Amino acid sequence: MRLVLQFSSLCAVLAIAPSVLAAPPAIQSLSSATVTHNGRVRIFGTDFGKAPGLVEGASVEIGGVPVATARWEDGAISAYVTRDVPLGDTTLRVVTSEGASAAVPLTIEPLPPADGRVAWRFQVDGMGIQHRSGIGPDGTVIAVDALGFVYALGHDGLLKWIHDGPRRAGHEFGSGSEGPVAVGADGSSYVGIEPLGPDLQLHALAPDGTLKWILNEPWANTVSGPAIGPEGDVYWAVTAPGGGLQRLKPSGELVWSNVGEPPLSGAYYERSHELLFGPSRANGPIDQAYFAATLGDIYNGMPTPPFLYGFSLDGQQRFATYVKSMSGSFSPRGQAAVAPDGRVYLSSWGIPEGWGLHAYEPGGGERVWSYFPEPGNVVSMPEFDADGNLYVMHDGSYLTSLDAEGSLRWEIFMETGSKLGPSLSPDGSTILIDGMDIAPDGELDAYDSATGAPMWKVLFPIENGTYQMPSARARFTVDGTRAYVSTAIGGQPDEDVYGWLYAIEVEEATEPGETDGEGSTTGEPDPGTDTDATGEPGTSTGEPSTSSGEAPTTAPNETATGAETGADEGGDGGSSAGETGAQDDPGAEGCGCRSANPGGAGGLLLALPWLVRARRSRRGR
Repeated sequence: MRLVLQFSSLCAVLAIAPSVLAAPPAIQSLSSATVTHNGRVRIFGTDFGKAPGLVEGASVEIGGVPVATARWEDGAISAYVTRDVPLGDTTLRVVTSEGASAAVPLTIEPLPPADGRVAWRFQVDGMGIQHRSGIGPDGTVIAVDALGFVYALGHDGLLKWIHDGPRRAGHEFGSGSEGPVAVGADGSSYVGIEPLGPDLQLHALAPDGTLKWILNEPWANTVSGPAIGPEGDVYWAVTAPGGGLQRLKPSGELVWSNVGEPPLSGAYYERSHELLFGPSRANGPIDQAYFAATLGDIYNGMPTPPFLYGFSLDGQQRFATYVKSMSGSFSPRGQAAVAPDGRVYLSSWGIPEGWGLHAYEPGGGERVWSYFPEPGNVVSMPEFDADGNLYVMHDGSYLTSLDAEGSLRWEIFMETGSKLGPSLSPDGSTILIDGMDIAPDGELDAYDSATGAPMWKVLFPIENGTYQMPSARARFTVDGTRAYVSTAIGGQPDEDVYGWLYAIEVEEATEPGETDGEGSTTGEPDPGTDTDATGEPGTSTGEPSTSSGEAPTTAPNETATGAETGADEGGDGGSSAGETGAQDDPGAEGCGCRSANPGGAGGLLLALPWLVRARRSRRGR
């Protein structure tokens, strides 16, 4: 009996020990005593406990106002100044279920004035944003970073809210690299989140950032999407066992699901790209969805055939066209594109042709024509203007324009080179493309779509001891006056990873010359850029036609692809712990593109453009 009583007493002591030992949080230091009105402040200390979403009662207050948080560890928190925090001298404290820390002083400063074309920039807590941001009907820009934090910012650059994807689903770690943000006409946003584990989730967020619903897909990967269809429903393609192309109501109700034939049993190399919509016939209504995927299991030695899929919006598969290999260094790989005449375009690699850009009929997926550039290394996805002219990159340094029949209009050699491919303004006048010179620094370059002449550039400075590079193609606003560009910073220390979202003014008048500082700009064309049209035009069959189909970056298609996103003010403060690396970049067949890594094998790839430039000079003699 005495042993039983002693055991019972021990159990009681152990039961209360955690609460007895728990202590209120204590702040030891801040990353800075001054932070801008949309800025991030790192809080270091002890006994911060678990993040909001995992426990009750955890928050960070600035001036008594609960603010949004991202990473939350027991000894470090990333907190953000939301737009409802007043400017000036204030205090910050951490609150947990065990009490509140002592308040520490903090000063909130206004956003700095525009620097050349950079209207503002915002620091995300993950190592970059790997997909294009969405833009809402009210101008709100919504982005998801590599750790699964979803950020909503006003046109003025002030932070509205943060949604912590993994922890709102009850997981401590996760990723947000599962596709672009898609948002409906009411401002509700939809984003793919991968918690640490076997599941894949689609999160639906209200305009104020609160969680509406979660769709959980066990053991799945994102193939394409999410995207908003022409009728306002959400489309999302995921791998089996429970996957396929899915159509959901904004309320989360499943309308239909089609696993595809061949079934979407896997998606390798080409994952998480934008799902597009277009007409099944010229001048017809928007009634089809398109995406491409490589199937099979490369890790078990199984074949990996790539297919271009076409589905009607009532769930019927129209075609699955074998397109040979799509792997390569342009990101996202396997990204389809839809021209104004309704034709579907996809770049791929095959023997003996090598890399080429291929046009397919929307009705049955038959190949219409192909363009095989020289040099014939990796070919990007194309962009289209209203006349059907297309703009495409190849070999990492050649920017090319073709007409709707595949004939060459012009081609230039970029001194800097590109990793992501072009983005075209809604009026078809300006091409924005990422640039990387032989030195490990990045830039955003603007070109005239009529001639290929360079217009201006924005230079991204060395930061945190290393370089920053654009991590996703630019997203234009509907009126084309602004573009949002994300950058990733490679080689950062683990304790201080972050990335940036830049708001770039496209139509701002800048003086020629270079301005020092963050996001410096120059209005002078690069004298080393070759603007002569060279190379042989591709072959073409069939006559071009017009249609109500939408080009990937025009204003109508931004809605169809889930580009237009919006949110009202509100808060869903989240938290996160752990780190993830930058986006993966598997090699490519015949790839002659640069690597973003300046060391190791990437150093050799960085030198390749010089060899290409010499080869081009010899051809011109």
